[in-house]
Amino acid sequence: MARKMKDSGIEWIGEIPEGWEIRKIKNNFMIYAGATPKSEKAEYWDGGIPWITPADFKTTDKYVSYGRKSLTALGYDSCGSTLVPAGSIIFSKRAPVGSVVIAKNTLCTNQGCLACIPNDAVNSTYFYYCMSIFTEQFELVSAGTTFKEIAASTFASFLLPCPPLSQQNEIVNFLDKESSRIDSMLSKTRSSIEEYKKLKQAVITQAVTKGVRGEREMKDSGVEWIGEIPKKWNRCKLNSICTFINGDRSKNYPSSEDFQDIGIPFIGADSLNGFFVDTYSARHISPAKYASMGGLKITQGDILYTLRGSTIGKNAIANFNDGTIASSLVGIRVKSPFLASSSFLFYWLNSLNEFVQRDLCINGSTAPNLSAENVAQFFIYIPDITEQHEIADYLDAKCAEIDRLIAKKEQLVKELESYKKSLIYEVVTGKREV
Repeated sequence: MARKMKDSGIEWIGEIPEGWEIRKIKNNFMIYAGATPKSEKAEYWDGGIPWITPADFKTTDKYVSYGRKSLTALGYDSCGSTLVPAGSIIFSKRAPVGSVVIAKNTLCTNQGCLACIPNDAVNSTYFYYCMSIFTEQFELVSAGTTFKEIAASTFASFLLPCPPLSQQNEIVNFLDKESSRIDSMLSKTRSSIEEYKKLKQAVITQAVTKGVRGEREMKDSGVEWIGEIPKKWNRCKLNSICTFINGDRSKNYPSSEDFQDIGIPFIGADSLNGFFVDTYSARHISPAKYASMGGLKITQGDILYTLRGSTIGKNAIANFNDGTIASSLVGIRVKSPFLASSSFLFYWLNSLNEFVQRDLCINGSTAPNLSAENVAQFFIYIPDITEQHEIADYLDAKCAEIDRLIAKKEQLVKELESYKKSLIYEVVTGKREV
């Protein structure tokens, strides 16, 4: 027989079982803000006390043990952070709002986190599951312009469903098992996606290094990681077949006030998501602003390449005229269509050949950064233009096949994540009995 339900009085929670309560977080937890010692004091850092920031976790981790930095006893005593025990919930109050994990051991946090120590009538893992699915609601009660932040008092008064402890324990046992099963499927699917991406790069590398014409006379490239290449291919530097044009870096570079919903595309790395540049995700500037800027004026066929940051090396072809780029990008333009094909060069720039040369150029830097001059010096083995087109056509078809497989796996990831979130919601609000 279905259990009796009652209205929770909260729209995004809906009905809950009779016998359950809606309680403020502060009624179940002691809540502590974190702090940061002075960074210039070396004696405060690299000690034995784990110190957690929002950058050290995401909700999918479930547990956190150690952060990228740790404190000495002096550092801890200097800053006013609080040591919290294992089982405490660590909540990210900003950048981003709403990430949540459980402390696996005693630790402290910076001011970007709120640490919640449960009282004796609470299973903190139940509330971890609860908080993990209400990220949107936490964001709605956050404030800020540069970045959103939820006030400690707002978080403390946030309402969550609270079943009796025995039912909290039953829910946790059920969700631990189900989440583990779903997470295993997600892990395998994500691993499969990465394998397909590696396969795609291998197919590209083989084609742009050996060609697609089958057996033919080869010669030693003289480069260990390239091996043999077709005899008639020639070695050259990229700057012998392409020009490199930076984005504007003058006083006319657009500020946040210059961006608008429609106008001339202003392309950043987040628009380089496939073979062609994605102008729908780009910001835009006015024609007048565009006219005032120097640097690259995009021409159809230009390859836009990322010079720095976490997406260094990311690139795509512009299939439009008129537009410009962020200062972190460079435009690569073929000097003559009789010398080189933009499509062939795009594939080469997504091969292992480019990756190795880029990696050698960066040389292990923690802040990867290239200049246009660096990329211009990359060397390439290049066939005649007819064979370049053959290789590009071959890779268009092969990569499309692999991309379809990747898309199916990515859709499965979305469906599994959605199912997991829906399952947690139904269980922690009592709509599904376990």
